[in-house]
Amino acid sequence: MTTDTEAVAQPSDAFVAGKKRADDMAFMLDRVLAEMGIRVGDRDSWPQLQGRASLSGEPYVYLGTVPLATARKLVDALIYAHSEKRTREQLKYGGD
Repeated sequence: MTTDTEAVAQPSDAFVAGKKRADDMAFMLDRVLAEMGIRVGDRDSWPQLQGRASLSGEPYVYLGTVPLATARKLVDALIYAHSEKRTREQLKYGGD
């Protein structure tokens, strides 16, 4: 049986662990965006990016409001990456 103090501390530990995972993911996304020439923190590029967690510890990344030009650049990069992946798979397996 857990005491009331232990019961309160458990969700807090879960929150902190989730927040750390979310912060790590937000940092990695920031680095990827920087490689693409998208500056996080710039109003005209990508104003806000934060790691967050629910009280249960579920991590997530808050992307904020992204300008349309930046969203298009990101979508184009994802479409290109997917196309390259499909091309490599077709060459590897020789199928359609």
